Amino acid sequence: MALIEEAYEIFEVLGDLAGNKTILSGGEVVGSFVNPGIVAIDGKLYYFEGGSVSSNLYIHTEPIEKVFESQESKVLIEKRTVKFGTGTGSNNYLWSEFVKLSTLKEIQVKLNNMASQPDVNALAQRVAALELKTSPIVNGGVVFVWKKPVSEIPAGWKECQDFRGKTVMGWNPNDNSFSTLGAESGSKTKIITKQNLPDLTTSLSLLNPYEGNIGGGGFDGGNNRWHYSTGTFNPGGTSQPFDVLNPYRIVNFIEPNFQ
Repeated sequence: MALIEEAYEIFEVLGDLAGNKTILSGGEVVGSFVNPGIVAIDGKLYYFEGGSVSSNLYIHTEPIEKVFESQESKVLIEKRTVKFGTGTGSNNYLWSEFVKLSTLKEIQVKLNNMASQPDVNALAQRVAALELKTSPIVNGGVVFVWKKPVSEIPAGWKECQDFRGKTVMGWNPNDNSFSTLGAESGSKTKIITKQNLPDLTTSLSLLNPYEGNIGGGGFDGGNNRWHYSTGTFNPGGTSQPFDVLNPYRIVNFIEPNFQ
């Protein structure tokens, strides 16, 4: 018996290597049925009986008895298997926590397909460059034109309502009109006032004959006398504002809404 236990302990090294709650063989789920196999729990190997899928497993212990020459029946060995069902106390395990191990061949194939260190370094450089280029988006502060309705803005973005009915101007620290970031100004219409007109002087002179001499002479060199009179222009406008908008298309502005 001691030799059997010693030999079995050698196999249980595989349980330590596999890790807790692992499936070394079998355990394939086919519909609602699980194939039998070998599992490792707490460093020990057990035969898994399989059966209809259930959420819980437990270690089932079955004593194997033998009748000796003295006609006395004694437990010779205990057979332990893992079954679907509910045990007592800590003798309960979730089936969802068991992991099927890959074979050595599968592991070797995965290792062969793994990226080399130069590949990893190149990928890391590309990711770093991508993070650098997209940092204004991730950290906020950028606004994009969105020509579709607000209801179709994709997840992670939102309408930038600050730009409703507005266009944008570039910041210029050397121009007081554009030196304050976030300032708003401008108007859709304009009324021309006197201050907006060119600096011109307009006068009108009329050459009229004296009333008593209208009947003779004139511009033919005669002796009749003439005199000048002045006139004024009456304003004819109504001071209506006029449109100063350039041709435009209505769009939405969107900004990031994620971290």
